[in-house]
Amino acid sequence: MNTIGKYAKSNAIISSSSSGLLPTKIYSKCKNSERTMIGHPFNPVYLLPAVEIVPGKKSSKKFLKKAKDFYQSISMNPIMVKHELPGYLSDRLQEALWREGLHIIKEGHATTEDLDRAIEDGPGLRWSLMGTFLTFHLAGGKAGMRHMLEQFGPALKLPWTKLKAPTLSNKLINRLVEGTKKQSKGKSVTKISNIRDEYLVELQKLRKKYEKKLR
Repeated sequence: MNTIGKYAKSNAIISSSSSGLLPTKIYSKCKNSERTMIGHPFNPVYLLPAVEIVPGKKSSKKFLKKAKDFYQSISMNPIMVKHELPGYLSDRLQEALWREGLHIIKEGHATTEDLDRAIEDGPGLRWSLMGTFLTFHLAGGKAGMRHMLEQFGPALKLPWTKLKAPTLSNKLINRLVEGTKKQSKGKSVTKISNIRDEYLVELQKLRKKYEKKLR
């Protein structure tokens, strides 16, 4: 990064697509560090519109806005993270779901397919239009989030989830490998990726229709 900072124009944005490292640390020796930041997109990058813009301690509002304007100009939807934090936003949420899933599989409660279906046919369908918080707001009925918290808030104290990651033993690894192999039904990764991409294109077309009604 020091080399990039040395040769890049002083008004050029320097951005890493890291999915978890802190920009202040990455750019600690970079010249003109006020123009440095993270621009973290999501796979498949050529289809998904989200990109997390994460500032370092020396990032300036001027360059953060410049980056936001650039991403919007190529039809991406920037998420302006307020402060740098390990893993940023989306990956921290995904990591929590991933860890919990590993515990469930390790303990033999479900297969990889069971857990994928639990998301695909349940909250995943809602999440493609609205996230966790607006979904829970609706769960509170006419009173919204406040009533939801009054009714279901105490459940947060129940020991349902496990934040600590399980050990990736050979037994657990084999369950994950065998489970996803079964789900693939002989299709290659390329074939499944192409199916996913076609779906994402059609889904985003549908979502735009309904986003207009929400926003």
